[in-house]
Amino acid sequence: MRKILATTVTALAAVLVLTACNPNYAVGPAGTVSDRSAAYFKSGGWRYRLTVTTADGQRREFRVTRDEYRSCFRGSAYPSRIHRTEGSR
Repeated sequence: MRKILATTVTALAAVLVLTACNPNYAVGPAGTVSDRSAAYFKSGGWRYRLTVTTADGQRREFRVTRDEYRSCFRGSAYPSRIHRTEGSR
């Protein structure tokens, strides 16, 4: 009985960690990446931001996940540079 309880608690903890550590931010506007920034906040962890220049020349800054930040470089097209799975936003 204790093994079953321990296994269940471990599985539940793993699911919570995986879902809590992968925030799902809204997709930013389409355009060309013109700037990237990563800032560390002591209690909150890393915050990743991209700045995109849209087709009409406006610069828009928005928050992204670490994976999106790592796959987007200055001059690359956003959001075509990010790799999303089918059905996700």
